[in-house]
Amino acid sequence: MTASEPDWTPSGSVATARFLEQIDDPRLSAVYRYWDALRSARFAPSYAEVDPIDIPKLLPILLVTQVEKTAGGRRYRYRLCGAEVEENFGGPMRGRYIDTLMQGRYLTYIEDLYSRVVDGKSPIYSVSAYAGRALQTKRLMLPLSSDADSVDVVLSAQVFFQPVGLPQTILAVQEDFEPRS
Repeated sequence: MTASEPDWTPSGSVATARFLEQIDDPRLSAVYRYWDALRSARFAPSYAEVDPIDIPKLLPILLVTQVEKTAGGRRYRYRLCGAEVEENFGGPMRGRYIDTLMQGRYLTYIEDLYSRVVDGKSPIYSVSAYAGRALQTKRLMLPLSSDADSVDVVLSAQVFFQPVGLPQTILAVQEDFEPRS
């Protein structure tokens, strides 16, 4: 195994359980379990397999982001944004590129999260605070793949809350992630 290859472990493994322990919001856990059931023995399901009818109560917190290859690398465009996400973001996001909605360190942080999902082909969970706002967010980002080889869409779920105490930043990358045998 090289440093660039994920060290996959089966769903239901200790690594999966440890990753899920980090996710303390039941809606985010539900999104993970839905995605995990869809992926079967693969590292990720395809976007075509995600059916909103299966998860209607989760739609307000979901984002679907298209990964677009460019001459300079990648751009990320929101295909779908739940109402709760747009309300907390402060405006419409659907159809827009993240580099037109965000800037500075926040843009760099978000692009880094997307790159980790795409390059690592693995789930990401983060908790972070919005600078200048008394608002924190918990974000789960999951790879989707139309060719079973590369990540071309990211399914995310994001919830917002008022922090108690000092803001913190958490980033959990699912280690030892592997498709089921």
